[in-house]
Amino acid sequence: MFAETLISADWHFALWTVLMALAAFTFWLDTTKLGRNVSGVAMALMVSMALSNLNIIPRSAPAYDVIWSYLVPLAIPLLLFKADISRVIPETKGMFIAFILGTMGTLMGALLGFWLLPLGEDASNLAGVFSATYIGGSMNMVAVAKALELDSSLMSASVAADNIVGVVYMVLLAVMPAFLFLRRWLPSPIIDTAEQQLDDEIVDHSPETVNLNLLHISLALTLGLVICALGYGLADALGISSYGILFITAITVAIANVFPQTMAKLEGDYEIGLLLMYLFFAVIGAGADIGKMIDSSLVIVLFAGIIVTCHMLVIFIGSRFFKLELAEVIIASTACALGPANAAALAAGKRWQALVVPSVMLGVFGYVIANFLGVTLAFILS
Repeated sequence: MFAETLISADWHFALWTVLMALAAFTFWLDTTKLGRNVSGVAMALMVSMALSNLNIIPRSAPAYDVIWSYLVPLAIPLLLFKADISRVIPETKGMFIAFILGTMGTLMGALLGFWLLPLGEDASNLAGVFSATYIGGSMNMVAVAKALELDSSLMSASVAADNIVGVVYMVLLAVMPAFLFLRRWLPSPIIDTAEQQLDDEIVDHSPETVNLNLLHISLALTLGLVICALGYGLADALGISSYGILFITAITVAIANVFPQTMAKLEGDYEIGLLLMYLFFAVIGAGADIGKMIDSSLVIVLFAGIIVTCHMLVIFIGSRFFKLELAEVIIASTACALGPANAAALAAGKRWQALVVPSVMLGVFGYVIANFLGVTLAFILS
């Protein structure tokens, strides 16, 4: 049983203060040399994880639920209002190849862990559950676990292992652009352009780089909320409520490409979406429970680690063969192993705007195929 946290889960304003301060810290860090090399996103994840595991902030709270349930879906249209498909598709055609490579790596890792580790009589079920997790996301973990009737204690240990391994891998993905050997291995014009733009902003020293147009921001928020309502309404009507983010993305991209000139005039929409995603990073880190992972079976943590390592090796080595670029591979890997929300957040946080749309599309594609692949793998291994 964990000690009570310094800031209680029901101290809503205090928690929002911490989350907003972490976002501000991340934005500031991105303007420094340290942030350029280590990544403000990675630091936000690590700081929030440290705060929760030192019992300063809770690992779950109503404030976090608001971000998961409302702010992340709202951030998607705000980030995509200027998504020009005519530019996005040519620039990101390699991402689907990278995603398939990542899926293959996940399945290979599940097989390797199944053969190497003493996972017990539920070994085949664990292979199915974790392969689904690192092809689609945590939603698929729950679905496949229910389908395979995984023991509740094993499910608890699996969730703890997935949380820690997932956060560690996301931190690693966030800092990868700083690795010079990777930049040479997989050259990336997208990363080069984003870094040059950030350098220009830092050199400029101007107090504001975006006009604070309250009319535009309020209109963007209104339209974003309408799109979220329509997206989840359609998903609920079709009986697939968990795929609401796909409908939100589709509606937003349609509006952005039917009215490109109108949407191009909006000011501040992307920046507000970016702020919401940085709050999301703080919540992701806070949910990583190191103590619970240690209390649970460490062999399951090792199993998750083997799967993610194989996923990473196959996607990065394979992408070299197909001459893909680093930014595409990083976001495709995030979409595959960690889901569309994490992928969109990382793409936005890195200022890789062209990759936000395909990151969501690939993540949702992972949702679709992960359950089938996970259950099938468990059946074959059993």
